[in-house]
Amino acid sequence: MRVLLLTDIHGNNENLEKILSREEFDGVLCAGDISDAKEFENYQGKLDEILDTLEDNTGLVKAVPGNIDSEEKCVRTLIDRKMNIHKKIASFQSFDVVGFGGGQTPFGTPFEPSGSEIRESLEVLHGRMSSGLKAAVIHQPPKDTKLDIAEGNHVGSEEVRALLEEKDFDFLLTGHIHESYGTDTLGNTLMVNPGPVCEGQYGVLEVEESFEVELKTI
Repeated sequence: MRVLLLTDIHGNNENLEKILSREEFDGVLCAGDISDAKEFENYQGKLDEILDTLEDNTGLVKAVPGNIDSEEKCVRTLIDRKMNIHKKIASFQSFDVVGFGGGQTPFGTPFEPSGSEIRESLEVLHGRMSSGLKAAVIHQPPKDTKLDIAEGNHVGSEEVRALLEEKDFDFLLTGHIHESYGTDTLGNTLMVNPGPVCEGQYGVLEVEESFEVELKTI
């Protein structure tokens, strides 16, 4: 199975359309910041524009909100479109995936859940996953990895890191920290921040008996 990995779109439909036109894939996972509640006065209109593009050009799409998304509006819209994995489990052909959106910042952005809320929710969901391959989509990256460095400091979540250390997730898609795109591992978990779509970056995930990732730029 070939899955397109997206995060931090921030309403940039032009880049999204370019990415979708370049690749062939069976599904999409998106780690949040789909629209931008601080940038666009009509947050809902931009959210619908982005999700329309995904719906028109793809098959299976699952997503969580980011910290710059309005939690209520974004989750409600994702549920209506059958795209939501925030606090939910979804099954792809060869793996199960759970998700949790939002992320901590020093800037008072719209959706900043605590690390304990993320961990407690996903611990429960992990116990309900039935596939042999398990993936997570969490906007907030785990602390002290290659994926949580902002201005030289590790700003990720200690609770997300503890979750990954304790549970047998095979794969994590994250985002949030634009400059910390790349891959890393934590135990047996392959982790990837494919980079922000708003800057032309994305990833492609190949899933057979394991997960393999290629990072790309338009």
